[in-house]
Amino acid sequence: MDREIAAARLDRVVDAFQGKERFLVQTHNNPDPDSIACAYAIRYLVQRYTGHTAVIAFGGIVGRSENRAMVRELDIPMVPGSLIDYSEYDFTAVCDTQPGTNYTSFPDGFVPTVVIDHHAPREESLGCAVCIIEPGYGATSTLVGEMLIAKGIPIPADVAMGLFYGIKSETQDLGRDTTETDVEVYTELEKLVDRRIISRIESERVPREYFFDLLKAIEGAVLSGDVVTSELGPVRVPDMVPEMADFLLRADCARWTCVTGVFQDLLYISMRTNGEDSDAGALMLRLLANRGSGGGHPSMAGGQINLVDQDAEGRVATSIAFMAEFVAETRRQGDDREAEPLILRIP
Repeated sequence: MDREIAAARLDRVVDAFQGKERFLVQTHNNPDPDSIACAYAIRYLVQRYTGHTAVIAFGGIVGRSENRAMVRELDIPMVPGSLIDYSEYDFTAVCDTQPGTNYTSFPDGFVPTVVIDHHAPREESLGCAVCIIEPGYGATSTLVGEMLIAKGIPIPADVAMGLFYGIKSETQDLGRDTTETDVEVYTELEKLVDRRIISRIESERVPREYFFDLLKAIEGAVLSGDVVTSELGPVRVPDMVPEMADFLLRADCARWTCVTGVFQDLLYISMRTNGEDSDAGALMLRLLANRGSGGGHPSMAGGQINLVDQDAEGRVATSIAFMAEFVAETRRQGDDREAEPLILRIP
């Protein structure tokens, strides 16, 4: 952790508060714990330095049971972006995403004041007053937590638990795309958390429909060499797509996984890999060039393709075509094993 750099970054964010009176903090669409936690921490900073209360807005839905539990247990106030009049705010921060990615429901041409993210920088972010991006970090919560710790700002328990869980979930408990700074910030925040609350979030009960989604993902999973794919079709919540990509990578025969699902005119795509020489983020960008948006990190990536003008048959064809290209790109040269269902049928 470079405390001098981190403290200077926080100073830049706080300087951007000056002269502002109406504050908005935006997560990415269908927010995950990392994005929610960062927005909550920025809201705390606004309150601490200005006395004003910032509104936290999100697009899409908070779908996954654990994410809803996090919002409930930490009492995080969030407002659907569809209810927001962005012209009313003179300060806007966006957390865990950037303008131009189609992952944030801003009006066309809207430029936020502050961008804080751990993905590769986008050209659109350069027009923001403050742009703090660290693509090497495993979580944006690490970036925000580092700034608070470096500056010596007291971190309330609920904010600390949010950032801790943001890092924990994003890096799979420091097991994925993790740096020394992720570990250091995680360790510092862990001293402030209530383990009982974290346990309640992680063990949140799921609806019966979840098991139908799980069954559909498993029954539809196809093994092509050491590449596992599953096309879910329409999904109840978009979070099911990355969750199943993570789940299928647990198969001992899998080096890559890719899962797709359709939710509200978008084809959601999630890739995962445990290959040390693989880069899921770069592959996602390459496969989505000129037809969608996305990106990620070496071991994980996500993307979207707009299906608004496609009928049911066209949507299926889009998913099939993408998956075929994915398999062609990831399957090892010379591996001529035929594709087969992942589930072994036992007589």
